[in-house]
Amino acid sequence: MPSVGNRDVSCPHCGAVVKTRMSPEINPGENPDLRQRVLDETLFDWKCPECGYEAQLVYPCLYHDKEKQFMVYVVPNSGCCQLQPVNVSEAFPQFNGMAKRVVTSLAGLKEKVLIFETGLNDFAVELVKLALTDVAGKKHDRKTSAGYFCCADEEENRIEFSFFLQGEDEPVPQGTRMDVYRKSLEIVESVGAVLQDDDFVAVDSAAAENILRVYRGGED
Repeated sequence: MPSVGNRDVSCPHCGAVVKTRMSPEINPGENPDLRQRVLDETLFDWKCPECGYEAQLVYPCLYHDKEKQFMVYVVPNSGCCQLQPVNVSEAFPQFNGMAKRVVTSLAGLKEKVLIFETGLNDFAVELVKLALTDVAGKKHDRKTSAGYFCCADEEENRIEFSFFLQGEDEPVPQGTRMDVYRKSLEIVESVGAVLQDDDFVAVDSAAAENILRVYRGGED
């Protein structure tokens, strides 16, 4: 898979065909600028040079960090079901033993990068997020539409998230003690959720809810 390539993109506003630089493969060790664009959430920003129309051009891309031992596959408007027919361990033996995740958005990719670079278990982070979703909603008397991990500090004993409220454009912060994360990690480990996988999986709110059902004695 080439790390950078140019493709023709038709502007939906004026119809101009624009040669557009895309990065279907991101290795932060070799391309720190692309890593920064992920964290800045500008990786998929696109602007037509003819009419100035701006949009997000989201395309499939694979982010792999050999040092931190994780991979994240961005599959726009889809899910891990499209990846299930691929035997990753056979197709990509060089990536065996790495945590493999699939997300559908740049925000999801950024969150995974932050989680794994911080050295946290994303299953446990999702459990904490699930608990704080209700807290943030009740605090602001609004339903939450999305939430994302921001940072964690062992010395300050804090783990922080940003939540988007329905009808609001700007996120609100919500955090809790790292003790909550550690308890969540105990739950994850007790039900056998793994840090490393042979295939790409989606670790999200649905995965967190499933872990809780198993932990509480419900059916998988």
